Amino acid sequence: MNWNDLEKHFSPARLGRYRAERGGDVARAAADYSSNVLLSEAMVPLLNVLEIALRNGIHARLSRLYGRTDWWESWVGDPAFRWQNKEVVNAKAKLARRHEAQTPDKVLAELTFGFWSSLFNTQFQTALWKDLRLVFTRCPKPQRQRHNISAALNQIRDLRNRVFHHEPLLWLTPTLLDQHAVGVTVINWIDPQLGQWLSSHDRLPSTWAGWVAT
Repeated sequence: MNWNDLEKHFSPARLGRYRAERGGDVARAAADYSSNVLLSEAMVPLLNVLEIALRNGIHARLSRLYGRTDWWESWVGDPAFRWQNKEVVNAKAKLARRHEAQTPDKVLAELTFGFWSSLFNTQFQTALWKDLRLVFTRCPKPQRQRHNISAALNQIRDLRNRVFHHEPLLWLTPTLLDQHAVGVTVINWIDPQLGQWLSSHDRLPSTWAGWVAT
Protein backbone atom coordinates (compact mmCIF):
# COMPACT_ATOMS: atom_id res chain seq x y z
CA MET A 1 0.00 0.00 0.00
CA ASN A 2 1.43 3.36 -0.97
CA TRP A 3 1.77 6.38 1.33
CA ASN A 4 -1.25 8.19 -0.07
CA ASP A 5 -3.46 5.18 0.61
CA LEU A 6 -2.07 4.91 4.13
CA GLU A 7 -2.88 8.56 4.75
CA LYS A 8 -6.39 8.09 3.34
CA HIS A 9 -7.15 5.25 5.75
CA PHE A 10 -5.12 6.28 8.81
CA SER A 11 -5.15 10.10 8.36
CA PRO A 12 -2.28 12.53 7.66
CA ALA A 13 -2.41 13.69 11.29
CA ARG A 14 -1.76 10.18 12.60
CA LEU A 15 1.01 9.45 10.12
CA GLY A 16 2.62 12.88 10.37
CA ARG A 17 4.71 11.95 13.42
CA TYR A 18 6.22 9.02 11.56
CA ARG A 19 6.98 11.08 8.49
CA ALA A 20 8.57 13.84 10.55
CA GLU A 21 10.74 11.40 12.48
CA ARG A 22 12.10 10.08 9.17
CA GLY A 23 12.71 13.52 7.68
CA GLY A 24 10.03 13.08 5.05
CA ASP A 25 11.16 9.63 3.92
CA VAL A 26 7.71 8.05 3.46
CA ALA A 27 9.04 4.54 2.81
CA ARG A 28 10.80 4.45 6.17
CA ALA A 29 7.85 6.17 7.84
CA ALA A 30 5.48 3.51 6.49
CA ALA A 31 7.81 0.80 7.78
CA ASP A 32 7.82 2.48 11.21
CA TYR A 33 4.03 2.53 11.26
CA SER A 34 3.99 -1.20 10.54
CA SER A 35 6.55 -1.74 13.30
CA ASN A 36 4.37 0.21 15.71
CA VAL A 37 1.44 -2.12 14.96
CA LEU A 38 3.62 -5.15 15.64
CA LEU A 39 4.98 -3.64 18.86
CA SER A 40 1.43 -2.96 20.05
CA GLU A 41 0.56 -6.58 19.35
CA ALA A 42 3.68 -7.78 21.15
CA MET A 43 2.75 -5.83 24.30
CA VAL A 44 -0.54 -7.69 24.75
CA PRO A 45 0.79 -10.78 26.59
CA LEU A 46 2.47 -8.68 29.30
CA LEU A 47 -0.56 -6.41 29.70
CA ASN A 48 -2.86 -9.42 29.85
CA VAL A 49 -0.84 -11.25 32.50
CA LEU A 50 -0.28 -8.17 34.63
CA GLU A 51 -3.85 -6.88 34.63
CA ILE A 52 -5.49 -10.21 35.36
CA ALA A 53 -2.97 -11.24 38.03
CA LEU A 54 -3.19 -7.80 39.65
CA ARG A 55 -6.97 -7.72 39.86
CA ASN A 56 -7.19 -11.29 41.12
CA GLY A 57 -4.53 -10.59 43.74
CA ILE A 58 -6.36 -7.47 44.88
CA HIS A 59 -9.66 -9.35 44.88
CA ALA A 60 -8.22 -12.06 47.13
CA ARG A 61 -6.81 -9.55 49.62
CA LEU A 62 -9.89 -7.32 49.78
CA SER A 63 -12.28 -10.28 49.98
CA ARG A 64 -10.37 -11.35 53.06
CA LEU A 65 -10.22 -7.84 54.51
CA TYR A 66 -13.95 -7.18 54.17
CA GLY A 67 -15.15 -10.76 54.62
CA ARG A 68 -17.14 -10.78 51.36
CA THR A 69 -16.43 -11.38 47.68
CA ASP A 70 -18.35 -8.24 46.68
CA TRP A 71 -16.10 -6.12 48.88
CA TRP A 72 -16.83 -2.95 46.88
CA GLU A 73 -20.30 -2.92 48.43
CA SER A 74 -18.57 -2.01 51.72
CA TRP A 75 -17.60 1.31 50.11
CA VAL A 76 -21.11 2.44 49.15
CA GLY A 77 -21.75 5.89 50.63
CA ASP A 78 -18.11 6.37 51.67
CA PRO A 79 -16.87 9.65 50.11
CA ALA A 80 -13.28 8.39 50.15
CA PHE A 81 -14.29 5.87 47.47
CA ARG A 82 -16.55 8.15 45.43
CA TRP A 83 -14.72 7.62 42.14
CA GLN A 84 -14.34 3.87 42.69
CA ASN A 85 -18.06 3.58 43.51
CA LYS A 86 -18.89 5.30 40.21
CA GLU A 87 -16.68 2.84 38.36
CA VAL A 88 -18.50 -0.09 39.99
CA VAL A 89 -21.86 1.42 39.03
CA ASN A 90 -20.63 1.76 35.44
CA ALA A 91 -19.43 -1.86 35.44
CA LYS A 92 -22.81 -3.08 36.66
CA ALA A 93 -24.58 -0.96 34.04
CA LYS A 94 -22.55 -2.61 31.27
CA LEU A 95 -23.53 -6.03 32.56
CA ALA A 96 -27.18 -4.98 32.78
CA ARG A 97 -27.14 -3.78 29.16
CA ARG A 98 -25.88 -7.19 28.10
CA HIS A 99 -28.42 -8.93 30.35
CA GLU A 100 -25.64 -10.62 32.30
CA ALA A 101 -25.71 -11.52 35.99
CA GLN A 102 -23.90 -9.05 38.25
CA THR A 103 -21.81 -11.69 40.00
CA PRO A 104 -18.52 -10.72 41.67
CA ASP A 105 -16.51 -12.39 38.89
CA LYS A 106 -18.45 -10.50 36.21
CA VAL A 107 -18.06 -7.15 37.99
CA LEU A 108 -14.33 -7.75 38.44
CA ALA A 109 -13.88 -8.39 34.73
CA GLU A 110 -15.61 -5.10 33.83
CA LEU A 111 -13.50 -2.89 36.10
CA THR A 112 -10.66 -1.05 34.37
CA PHE A 113 -6.93 -1.05 34.96
CA GLY A 114 -7.39 2.53 36.12
CA PHE A 115 -9.68 1.29 38.87
CA TRP A 116 -7.10 -1.22 40.12
CA SER A 117 -4.19 1.20 40.00
CA SER A 118 -6.25 3.85 41.84
CA LEU A 119 -6.39 1.64 44.92
CA PHE A 120 -2.70 2.43 45.50
CA ASN A 121 -3.25 6.19 45.58
CA THR A 122 -2.09 8.24 48.56
CA GLN A 123 -5.55 8.55 50.13
CA PHE A 124 -5.74 4.78 50.63
CA GLN A 125 -2.44 4.44 52.50
CA THR A 126 -4.24 3.79 55.79
CA ALA A 127 -7.36 2.00 54.57
CA LEU A 128 -5.91 -0.44 52.04
CA TRP A 129 -2.13 -0.51 51.79
CA LYS A 130 -1.50 -2.86 54.73
CA ASP A 131 -3.50 -5.53 52.91
CA LEU A 132 -2.72 -4.69 49.29
CA ARG A 133 1.03 -4.79 49.85
CA LEU A 134 0.56 -8.56 50.25
CA VAL A 135 -0.31 -8.81 46.57
CA PHE A 136 3.41 -8.22 45.93
CA THR A 137 4.90 -10.82 48.25
CA ARG A 138 8.09 -11.16 46.21
CA CYS A 139 8.85 -7.47 46.07
CA PRO A 140 11.96 -6.75 48.19
CA LYS A 141 10.90 -5.05 51.41
CA PRO A 142 12.93 -1.85 50.84
CA GLN A 143 11.05 -1.37 47.56
CA ARG A 144 7.65 -2.55 48.78
CA GLN A 145 6.35 0.93 49.48
CA ARG A 146 2.97 2.18 48.33
CA HIS A 147 4.44 5.04 46.30
CA ASN A 148 6.75 2.67 44.41
CA ILE A 149 3.94 0.29 43.53
CA SER A 150 1.66 3.19 42.58
CA ALA A 151 4.27 4.78 40.32
CA ALA A 152 4.93 1.50 38.51
CA LEU A 153 1.24 0.76 38.01
CA ASN A 154 0.50 4.27 36.77
CA GLN A 155 3.32 4.03 34.25
CA ILE A 156 1.96 0.71 33.01
CA ARG A 157 -1.59 2.10 32.92
CA ASP A 158 -0.47 4.99 30.72
CA LEU A 159 1.40 2.60 28.44
CA ARG A 160 -1.62 0.29 28.24
CA ASN A 161 -3.77 3.23 27.17
CA ARG A 162 -1.29 4.17 24.46
CA VAL A 163 -1.24 0.60 23.16
CA PHE A 164 -5.02 0.23 23.02
CA HIS A 165 -5.56 3.71 21.59
CA HIS A 166 -3.09 2.89 18.81
CA GLU A 167 -0.65 5.67 19.69
CA PRO A 168 3.05 5.78 18.70
CA LEU A 169 5.27 3.59 20.88
CA LEU A 170 8.58 4.03 19.06
CA TRP A 171 9.81 7.25 20.66
CA LEU A 172 8.63 7.05 24.27
CA THR A 173 10.69 8.26 27.22
CA PRO A 174 11.53 5.96 28.96
CA THR A 175 11.69 3.69 25.93
CA LEU A 176 9.04 1.06 25.29
CA LEU A 177 11.59 -1.62 26.17
CA ASP A 178 12.31 0.05 29.53
CA GLN A 179 8.61 0.41 30.32
CA HIS A 180 8.04 -3.20 29.35
CA ALA A 181 10.77 -4.12 31.85
CA VAL A 182 8.83 -2.29 34.59
CA GLY A 183 5.82 -4.47 33.80
CA VAL A 184 7.93 -7.63 33.96
CA THR A 185 9.31 -6.50 37.33
CA VAL A 186 5.81 -5.97 38.74
CA ILE A 187 4.71 -9.40 37.51
CA ASN A 188 7.73 -10.96 39.24
CA TRP A 189 6.83 -9.08 42.42
CA ILE A 190 3.48 -10.88 42.31
CA ASP A 191 4.94 -14.29 41.46
CA PRO A 192 8.22 -15.10 39.66
CA GLN A 193 6.55 -18.16 38.13
CA LEU A 194 4.24 -15.79 36.26
CA GLY A 195 7.29 -14.01 34.90
CA GLN A 196 8.73 -17.31 33.71
CA TRP A 197 5.44 -18.26 32.07
CA LEU A 198 5.21 -14.89 30.35
CA SER A 199 8.71 -15.19 28.93
CA SER A 200 7.60 -18.05 26.67
CA HIS A 201 4.83 -15.87 25.18
CA ASP A 202 6.52 -12.47 25.18
CA ARG A 203 7.83 -11.26 21.80
CA LEU A 204 8.24 -7.61 22.73
CA PRO A 205 12.03 -7.66 23.29
CA SER A 206 12.72 -9.38 19.96
CA THR A 207 10.21 -7.20 18.09
CA TRP A 208 11.79 -4.09 19.57
CA ALA A 209 15.28 -5.28 18.64
CA GLY A 210 14.10 -5.84 15.09
CA TRP A 211 12.84 -2.28 14.80
CA VAL A 212 15.94 -0.72 16.41
CA ALA A 213 18.12 -2.58 13.92
CA THR A 214 16.34 -0.99 10.92
